[in-house]
Amino acid sequence: MGTIYQLRWDPPRTRPAADIQPRRALRPADLLLLFGILFIAAAIGAKAFWREGAPPRVALSVQVIDGDSLRNGSEQIRLVGIDAPELRQTCRDVQGREWSCGRAARARLAELVAQGDVACSPRGRDRYGRTLAVCSARNVPDLGEVMVREGYAVNYAIDYGGYPAAEREAQSARSGVWQSDFERPKDWRKRHPRTG
Repeated sequence: MGTIYQLRWDPPRTRPAADIQPRRALRPADLLLLFGILFIAAAIGAKAFWREGAPPRVALSVQVIDGDSLRNGSEQIRLVGIDAPELRQTCRDVQGREWSCGRAARARLAELVAQGDVACSPRGRDRYGRTLAVCSARNVPDLGEVMVREGYAVNYAIDYGGYPAAEREAQSARSGVWQSDFERPKDWRKRHPRTG
């Protein structure tokens, strides 16, 4: 026969009351450090939200400002990679007659947006504080690409790749502003600065 061991359970030992250290109260410097760490974490999280590849945000009530800008509530959204004629800008058609290409660009963007389900993927902010974004609408995967391909805007690749192939397609088809000679929107703005 083997040996039988008897196991016994002893309750855990407690320290004498004299050994227990009182909890130290947080000093103001500790609180400041804690809030600083939380602030930095929140800033990193916000930056991650605005980086390229952030999930699209669905805009429920989008208004068209001009051929390359939208408004969602108080937020202004600039379609990244394109530059549309200014509202007061005119262009010439194939017969040399002036036409309001700026208003036509706004009208075309409004038609695209009216299809519904507008969603924008932020790419950053411009120097005016507007959100730079690639936006889509129902059956329109990229509003900016369509505007350039149809000749209602030009390629405007500063920080974003833009749409050079779509611009070449519009030029070849002589679509929109490419019907005749025209002034690029950035050059038109230099000659017609805003007042007030």
